[in-house]
Amino acid sequence: MLHAFTDSPKSLLMDFQTNKPSPHLSFSCATCNYCYSVCPVDISFDKIFFDAKKEYAKDDKTLNVFGYKAVRFHQKNSFSKLFTAKTNFKQGKYSNMAFMPGCSLSSYLPSLVQKIYAHLNTKLEGINILQQCCGQPTRIVGDMQRFETLYTKLKNDINAMGIDTVISACENCYMSLKEFSPHIKVITLYEILAQYGIPKEKVGAFCGFQQVALHDPCPTREQDNLHTSIRAILDMMSIDFEELKFNKRKTQCCGSGGMLELTNPKLASKQMRSRAEQTTCSTIVTYCQSCAESMSKGGKNGVHILDLLFCSNIQTSFEQKRNTTIQKWFNRYKSKRMIEKL
Repeated sequence: MLHAFTDSPKSLLMDFQTNKPSPHLSFSCATCNYCYSVCPVDISFDKIFFDAKKEYAKDDKTLNVFGYKAVRFHQKNSFSKLFTAKTNFKQGKYSNMAFMPGCSLSSYLPSLVQKIYAHLNTKLEGINILQQCCGQPTRIVGDMQRFETLYTKLKNDINAMGIDTVISACENCYMSLKEFSPHIKVITLYEILAQYGIPKEKVGAFCGFQQVALHDPCPTREQDNLHTSIRAILDMMSIDFEELKFNKRKTQCCGSGGMLELTNPKLASKQMRSRAEQTTCSTIVTYCQSCAESMSKGGKNGVHILDLLFCSNIQTSFEQKRNTTIQKWFNRYKSKRMIEKL
């Protein structure tokens, strides 16, 4: 992104002293915070760009230029009764907890959500499940007024369920809950799997298989416990994996951060290829569905670690099914119906 607009961070900051970032520049920031993680004087361009986005977000005409109509369509449906569901189990030791798969995972493969929940229920008897959006797409483009309205729906669902702990499979949901619902305990699914165990049939199941590369999603770059848990799970499965040069706290965006595919699709595509080409491995494993899809768009086989844990067909193919937009919405509806049947 930097190279697309200027020659150095210093030049950018000097320009900011007299000029507000342009809409095109502001909405080309992936909000991955990589710049802050490597800056020797702790300057956050993410904050500068986000403040600018919030100003531009006051005008729908400006937002619509950067794909906001698609964001609003997504968010309106994501929070509708047609695509949301929750349980309210009161029996079982862990009925105070709920598994929240997130939008991307339920859009990708409803049967995967079902298998994950079934496994969790063997370890955490009575756990609930909540299919709901965290509103991140609205927040990421700076529309805080609408975000607060949407996020209130999530808070109301959590309160109605009477839960105090959320297990999140989505990095964006995890970070949103930690920031905007500090009274709720939030744990990543991967910390739970590392602690309570993976499916028995997957222990050591990948010994002798091809080497894969591991991509860490950027929203949780500072979550060291998560990084440790993911690597522990890969070791449990005996997966031979390569650490990318830019990993953990220094990981780089997959190209889909900041709604970049809508706001600056050419830049998003370039970043996807750039990240995917940082390894010679044909398969890149990650723990974010959006990242997995980005790595596939970048020219490699992007695979979710949950694919390897719960989908036997992907164990042999190391390749995800590609879904159309319509299929993704249908999958979310199927996932909702599956939860209701519980």
